[in-house]
Amino acid sequence: MLNTKLGFILAGILSFAIIPASYAETEDEKLSFAGALEETLGHFWAIEKNLDDHNAELALVHATHPIAELYLSMKPELKAANPEFDSKIQQTLMDLGKKTGSNVTREDAQMAIDDAKEIIQEARVLVVGEELSNDVTFKAKLIQGLLKTSISEYEEGVKNGQIEMMAEFQDGSAFVWRSQQIFDEIKSNLPEHESEEIDEFYSDLWGAYDAKTNPDQIATFANGIINKLDMAIGKQTGETDLLAYVENIKNLLNQVKSSYAQGDKDTAQSLATKAYLDNFEFLEKPIKESNPELVDELETMMRIELRDMIKNDAPISDVNRQVDDILAKMDTVAKIVPEFGTISMMILVIGIVCTIALVSKSKNMAILPRI
Repeated sequence: MLNTKLGFILAGILSFAIIPASYAETEDEKLSFAGALEETLGHFWAIEKNLDDHNAELALVHATHPIAELYLSMKPELKAANPEFDSKIQQTLMDLGKKTGSNVTREDAQMAIDDAKEIIQEARVLVVGEELSNDVTFKAKLIQGLLKTSISEYEEGVKNGQIEMMAEFQDGSAFVWRSQQIFDEIKSNLPEHESEEIDEFYSDLWGAYDAKTNPDQIATFANGIINKLDMAIGKQTGETDLLAYVENIKNLLNQVKSSYAQGDKDTAQSLATKAYLDNFEFLEKPIKESNPELVDELETMMRIELRDMIKNDAPISDVNRQVDDILAKMDTVAKIVPEFGTISMMILVIGIVCTIALVSKSKNMAILPRI
């Protein structure tokens, strides 16, 4: 327990470290630029898929999106870095439509797409740099940005289980695809448990796309991946009353029982997923400090067992019993999380005190006369 508390104290002190504003702004700009590159690569993938399906019209839509929607956001950085290269990438994106059009062979179209991919990579190295481009945290942020955009694209494209705007639906799927490609590049550098869960949530997300499910469920799975990535890279989430998550879980699980009893399997599955992804995920870390076995039990019961029971049409009585068992364990969680809140406040105070002490010491040393 002493080592754990010391770790918390160190974390509190380190949280007051000051990052130069200029560096943060520069990285944000590079993240925005790299995000536009990733969306461009997503559109390239959509071009390939549509060409394979002999849909030249939609292929053209995605061939024109990068120059119409993304290039202008990248132009300032490209022009500042290398005006000649800026002209080159602009011309490449402008020509992509006619080089992948219906009057071009599939092989020639692929050559044009591959050439464009190489230029995108050159732009990445030129503006972002190889070191930052390969940084795990930076890549995780790119994944999160793609997934957030995919949520809004899907919401525009799908209404009432039907695709109403195919281009937007394909945009959403293209950005999910690209985010997963990046995730595969960094998964070996992330904690194994989080990586396994993210893989599972990607599977759920693609299943939801295939089913043309409601946008809320798409957002639940996508945000689940986003939250898991935050945990994997050690990003602290905003302070929230942990007991609120406990109450949310209880309310959602009671709704699971009601929906499942009424034969609404899809809603029950969505509610069970939200209970875990949108709420329990934020309780895992604080509970683990005092009761890691409880975390493992609840994770298995909520993420795996309950969802599998709903998916496999288990008897209502079995689902109700599973939910009741989870609710009973959540009562135990409710007794644990306030203790964590007290410890967190103590750490915060210690961190502030230590920081003030260090600053005061520095000032005192600064006014000592030189010898």
